[in-house]
Amino acid sequence: MTSLSSLLEDAVAGHPDHPALRMDDLVLTYAQFREAAGRMSTLLGSLGVEPGDRVGLMLPNVPAFPIAFYGALAAGAVVVPMNPLLKEREVAYYLGDSGAGAVIAWHAAAGEAAKGAADAGAQMITAETPDLEGLLAGFAVAPATTR
Repeated sequence: MTSLSSLLEDAVAGHPDHPALRMDDLVLTYAQFREAAGRMSTLLGSLGVEPGDRVGLMLPNVPAFPIAFYGALAAGAVVVPMNPLLKEREVAYYLGDSGAGAVIAWHAAAGEAAKGAADAGAQMITAETPDLEGLLAGFAVAPATTR
């Protein structure tokens, strides 16, 4: 059976230089998108995220969302999508109820996300830029996922 994460691998194999994500002047090709997702997978692994763990995503509709989404899938994690407008109590509830040990939050939501993550005992990662370039810069690309 084909996994969702393998669809990105197929797109990279067939169209590595075609645009995959766009936001204003930012354009990431499928190859660049896969590289960023691979770095996110490595980042999550460095935080102790293992296959089957849950990772919350409090990101708006920016390229950081699919990068984090596919990165979490590549790490074997289960994605818990969360509204970036949630408040501390709601963040704590979502993280606690899902069992998420980490949350990736957009910088504008980082204050509430950090407080809610602390309440739930989860790790908090702040996404500062749409392409997560600064956050992912020091991480190697995780190997491609298998079917």
